[in-house]
Amino acid sequence: MLRVNLASARPGMTLAMPIFHPTLPGHTLLRPGFTLDELTIARLTELHVGSIWIRYPALANVLKYVSPTIAFEHAAVTHLLGRLLDSARLGNGAGTAEMDFHIYAGAVRSLVGKLVAEPNAAILIGDLLCATSPLALHSGNVCFMSLLMGLKLDAYLIEERRRVSARAARAVESLGLGALLHDVGIERLAPGVRRRWLEGLSEDDPAWREHVRLGFDLVRGKVEPSAAAVVLHHHQRFDGSGYPAVRGIPARPLIGSEIHVFARICAVADRFDALRNPVRGSFAEQHRTPVVRVLRSLLTEARSGAIDPVVFKALLHAAPAYAPGTIVRLNTGQTAVVERFTPSSPCRPVVRHVRYIGADMEVSDENLGDTWDLCERRDLWVIEAEGHDIERDNFEAATPDEFDLRVLHPPQRAAPGRVARRVHPSLSRTTR
Repeated sequence: MLRVNLASARPGMTLAMPIFHPTLPGHTLLRPGFTLDELTIARLTELHVGSIWIRYPALANVLKYVSPTIAFEHAAVTHLLGRLLDSARLGNGAGTAEMDFHIYAGAVRSLVGKLVAEPNAAILIGDLLCATSPLALHSGNVCFMSLLMGLKLDAYLIEERRRVSARAARAVESLGLGALLHDVGIERLAPGVRRRWLEGLSEDDPAWREHVRLGFDLVRGKVEPSAAAVVLHHHQRFDGSGYPAVRGIPARPLIGSEIHVFARICAVADRFDALRNPVRGSFAEQHRTPVVRVLRSLLTEARSGAIDPVVFKALLHAAPAYAPGTIVRLNTGQTAVVERFTPSSPCRPVVRHVRYIGADMEVSDENLGDTWDLCERRDLWVIEAEGHDIERDNFEAATPDEFDLRVLHPPQRAAPGRVARRVHPSLSRTTR
């Protein structure tokens, strides 16, 4: 298995994974085993398909990280939400009032089941492109990323949700449902407000910020309180600089573990997708930010206190800086394929030299060279990935435990104007 940009695709390559239609829900363009030709490559280019998986038996070990079933379930959840949003938009928002939340909860539950069944493939290794609207695509991605992180945060969820049993605390279905619906209130905003936001993607507009309350009003009493909390609080910030203001006199935003842990997870997933896909509505590969650059930006936010640093650690496990199967270029000029990744050293994966990429690349192992663990080979590093020069985006942990997901005790962040105290989040919590 090898993931290549469509620009590098050549006639004669054989697909290893299905290609879903970017804009027609439920439609599979090409199935595994299809052999590419020039006409097909041209058509895929017109549809802005960014990357494809091709057969490469010599790299069969990468297969464990890739699951067509998970990809299908992810697409199904996104398509379901897309139909809801389309209905709501055509009905001036009335459709959301009549939505059957059991259907969406069931779709999320099915996706969770597939992720649990294939834990190795429960990582972000490719981008979903099939959706009926930019909002559905974004919400589907946020749901998927939230679940990936939530499943890797089971110990943290038990710490943060002590008022429920350990089994209930680890259950992430409500997290996924809340993340799927986190922006549903956007459909209740005036068209002019939505238009202004799409033009600048600025969250400073007070009218835009009302989408969290509008969404909360739509789901309150119809979904679990923890899912509703995600809708209301996914724009809260760990340092108390988010919104809406709901606590104290005068009212202020929530801070630290006052924010439900599900909302903290969704906040990171929301930021990740917004940075990864900064041009809403575009399916073009050139508009997508490399994952390593997104992670570096979010690392800055974690270090400054804007996002929960423990949730950021989970993100490193869920979204590899260089995903297995990805073609990269090293500082030596050599091309390599990523075979494994290490969350504690996100930018130093295990790679294997690839001498040639072409239609006949799967006939033997002759195109593959040495395997290098970049954690051991400090003289080697990645300088190009996903078609971008990313040498300056590589990063390292500042301390031995900064990326260690077993360390669950970040300092409590203080609200602006208040003195910070080193208090474990579990000592300050709201209803879980």
